[in-house]
Amino acid sequence: MNDANTDTPAVTWTADLPTTVGLVRTLHDLDYCWTLADVERLVAARPDWKIRRAFTDLLVVGLQAELRWPAGAELFLGTTGPKADSYRRAWVPLLQFRLPTPEEERRGALSALSEALREVGEPTAVPTAADGFGLRWRSAGRTMLLQANDRRAWIAIQPHVREVRHVSPELPAAVAALVPLLHDAPGGHLAVEDVRRAVEELPGAKAEFGESWVDVRLSDPDFAPSFAQRASVLRDAPAGTFDVLDLHRFDLGPTTMEHRREVFGEIFGAVRAVLGEPTLFGGGPDGPDVRWREAGEDGRLLRLRCEGRRIRLETEAAAAFEEGERSTFEWGGPGGADESGDFATLPYSWQLHLPHQAPGGTADHLPGGRLALSVPQLREGLECLFAAWIEQLPVQRPGEKAMFTIAAPQISGGLSVTYSTVKGVLLRVGPRPGDQAEVTAAMTADGWEPSGRRFKAEWRTPTEETAGEAAALIAAELTARGISGDSGFGLGSVTARRPGIGLSPQLAAHGFLRVTGLGLETS
Repeated sequence: MNDANTDTPAVTWTADLPTTVGLVRTLHDLDYCWTLADVERLVAARPDWKIRRAFTDLLVVGLQAELRWPAGAELFLGTTGPKADSYRRAWVPLLQFRLPTPEEERRGALSALSEALREVGEPTAVPTAADGFGLRWRSAGRTMLLQANDRRAWIAIQPHVREVRHVSPELPAAVAALVPLLHDAPGGHLAVEDVRRAVEELPGAKAEFGESWVDVRLSDPDFAPSFAQRASVLRDAPAGTFDVLDLHRFDLGPTTMEHRREVFGEIFGAVRAVLGEPTLFGGGPDGPDVRWREAGEDGRLLRLRCEGRRIRLETEAAAAFEEGERSTFEWGGPGGADESGDFATLPYSWQLHLPHQAPGGTADHLPGGRLALSVPQLREGLECLFAAWIEQLPVQRPGEKAMFTIAAPQISGGLSVTYSTVKGVLLRVGPRPGDQAEVTAAMTADGWEPSGRRFKAEWRTPTEETAGEAAALIAAELTARGISGDSGFGLGSVTARRPGIGLSPQLAAHGFLRVTGLGLETS
């Protein structure tokens, strides 16, 4: 059988190199194109530009009258929310790689592209991006990046954060000055002299240097970012280097979910504005865990996460760190159905990878996740997953929804689960077998509400109690239908179908969602 891909070039340019350089130069000279009105003015002033497609979350602008690739060079703008006329990021694909692309051809194309684009403005080389050929351009209003993964290379454009409400107003400028240091550090080890130079260039900043730490002081006494070197990796780190940047410390005492979410969201927005989109969105019981990962076995992993009362960036050797996580998933877990689960201690409950915008690469081997052996264990897993989504999705994937359907022979049509960052949590299921009047009375007493031919339960404004309430209702429904897992075979007949995150289920075709803390086999 002939392979349809054999006639496809290993590397395809969306436009020839001189045209590509000209388009990037045009984008470099634009400092503001973040509303529909701005884009319409730009298009009106350029005869070759044309608004080609408008979607709920995306606007596509053609940049060429004469097409080279199937659609020519195009500018994609991602909206700030569904049907919004403002944008939070933009990107222009430049190279397409056929899978698999020979390494020599791939690196040759990236090298030629990077070398040509160095003539545009005054970029900074980013050795930890685009297989060592990454570039970064910064202006007062935006950061522009040359990025790549195994499928394509592109220019990403991120507007800078101009206003924050839940963190220090000095945080965006500090993030712009300090975060790229850790991201760009070869091997994830940041030299103290690089920190010293950056602090000297940051207006109003002073630094106090210790043996394995640096505290950065600005005019806001409540904001003091700090670099550190973790004791657990001292034996592997060169002397005088750092692998952690603390960006926020919560006050002592209890914190609300809403406050944690807002603070992390503003810090994530500021970090994304200088690094571009992450390789992996995600998080778990301990909080959000967003990752930028270099490609390859020797790549570095940069994580933005909550750790206790701190929000920090930290670097890891990707392969060794991910192998440790995989071992936790593969060798942990309860010994039987009558034991409690370990969902609350998993490295993460969910991860989302979108290859059309994610730089770098993922691990070659990914853990499958933890399986529940009983309904009580499933309830634990669902509660951890729902709690993570409710706190983390609104700031990582605003305006979108997460969904899956629990399928079992005892549930005709399945039990659908949807969490929308706009509309809250919605569960839907068909009636139980039996006399419908009695079924309706029993299901209503359990917390369901009749909805046409099915039943629903919804939490339009989720709180910290919602995750437990929704998980308990699902567990009670499974038990009422005779599902227990007590047979010694676990919950093998119960699965989760079509898990996805996006504005529509079709988004799953453009990436993959891993619900490692769900507790069920997925299909």
